[in-house]
Amino acid sequence: MPLKILLTVSILIMFVGVVYGNDNTVEITYFGHSMFLIKSDSVSIVTDPFNPAVGFPMPEVTADIVTVSHNHSDHNNVSLVKGNPLIVRDNTEAKGIKLVAIPSFHDNKGGTLRGNNTIFKWVLNDITFAHFGDYGEDELSQAQYEKLKGTDIIFIPVGGVYTIDAEKALGIIEKINPKMAIIMHYRVDSYGLKVLASLDDVKKIIPGLEKMASTIKISKNSLPTKTKIVYMGIK
Repeated sequence: MPLKILLTVSILIMFVGVVYGNDNTVEITYFGHSMFLIKSDSVSIVTDPFNPAVGFPMPEVTADIVTVSHNHSDHNNVSLVKGNPLIVRDNTEAKGIKLVAIPSFHDNKGGTLRGNNTIFKWVLNDITFAHFGDYGEDELSQAQYEKLKGTDIIFIPVGGVYTIDAEKALGIIEKINPKMAIIMHYRVDSYGLKVLASLDDVKKIIPGLEKMASTIKISKNSLPTKTKIVYMGIK
């Protein structure tokens, strides 16, 4: 094949690859506490929108879907999210996304202290996500593990008091073995509930915790080959 034609074909392949990568990118933005915006070109999902009492700046955000792990006011401020989103509290299919609700407890006493909690799992652009909400159990049950194994990215609390702490979170991360674990529900600088562990406290328990921007873009092909535990800046 002549060199000119070969170069033309190579450029076309590179171009198609870039377009394909962009089409399959998922953007993740962190607002603090347990609130994220996860969006593709076709759908946007907000998790556990918080109220002003949490202490983080109140964002302006629009979404198609809002997941609510439980009905405490720092996780169910659904009126914050614009766009007339669908509020999801159980198994639901919307905008081509199947959201699987995995039952759990808000504490390690079978829910007798703080009630129930829902872990939400879904697939977006071939990436499997799981948001743990205010998960408070000491370890995953076998039923929970069976539903969560193979998850690519998990959002997991580490602040203790109302949820698991960093040490228990680390054990769960090691069991699920996701490609990426993004920590949440902790205190950072002057933001967040004062009773929660600070980011510095968490760093003492989880060595090698990697900082990422408040908004990141990721695709299935760009996921790390082994588990990366990260914290994100605040939008």
